[in-house]
Amino acid sequence: MAFSFAKRPILALLALAVLSVTAQPASAQAAPTYYLSLGDSLAVGRQPDPQGHGRSTTSGYVETVARGLSQRVGPVSAVKLGCGGTTGTALSGPTCNSHYPGGSQVVQAEGFLRSHPGQVALVTIEIGDNDVEGCVSPSGIPQGCVDSGMRTLSRNLAVIAGRIKRAAGAHVPVVGVSDYDQFLAYYLRGGTSRRVAIASVGFRGRLNATMNAIYRHAGVGVADASNRFATRSLHRFVALAGHGRVPLAVARICQWTWACSRPPIGFNDHANTAGYHAIGLSILHAFDLLAPPSSGGATAP
Repeated sequence: MAFSFAKRPILALLALAVLSVTAQPASAQAAPTYYLSLGDSLAVGRQPDPQGHGRSTTSGYVETVARGLSQRVGPVSAVKLGCGGTTGTALSGPTCNSHYPGGSQVVQAEGFLRSHPGQVALVTIEIGDNDVEGCVSPSGIPQGCVDSGMRTLSRNLAVIAGRIKRAAGAHVPVVGVSDYDQFLAYYLRGGTSRRVAIASVGFRGRLNATMNAIYRHAGVGVADASNRFATRSLHRFVALAGHGRVPLAVARICQWTWACSRPPIGFNDHANTAGYHAIGLSILHAFDLLAPPSSGGATAP
């Protein structure tokens, strides 16, 4: 078939149009969306190895949340600012993740939120337990120690939650996490330790209620992991391998954390993969209450 020269200008224009569509500059690409996590060792998925040595993992609640957010708002990258042992030091340092500027987790988070407007789908805060949990041992729960720790926690967490919420603004969901009761593992030891385990449910209830109230006062959503862990279920008994029938609350702690482990791991209060997944589901539920999946926290660039 003969080729018409008259058609060449039209074909050239079509070719240019195709090139203009396919060769978009990098700046026109969709900006990435992030999930920002602050916290202690749970926020970095810490678990023991077979010898009992703790290590950060990629099987924590952050990974569960990131996957869930990706199903709700599109691909999400997790940014972990936390590290083990974090208490009120989240306000003053030291820095846990050196990849981001700032002298503390809070300062890093504030800077990240400022530099990534419209790109953060969710912020989680999992800080405070370490201010108080050191008071509990198999021999007792000294009230004076608890009261002192609660005052420290209340003072620090109110500042942390307030600063993060202000930095996030009205359109970025922020969720505060309160934890399970690892001390229920003492139930298996019998005697005084069992009495401490039962008393620890009241301790955990007070601790979580205090944290949850602080979060809500700051306009932050709440993910209370104790609900999924059935922490208050002391009167429903279920079978636990190697221990006969125990309260459901005790069984959940043994099944979802390392707290009931035999040596060389021993009592280790970190969640296992199943436990972290449960915490992650609690966070996603709180996120859904704050920001329906159809909208999410991030906005299109």
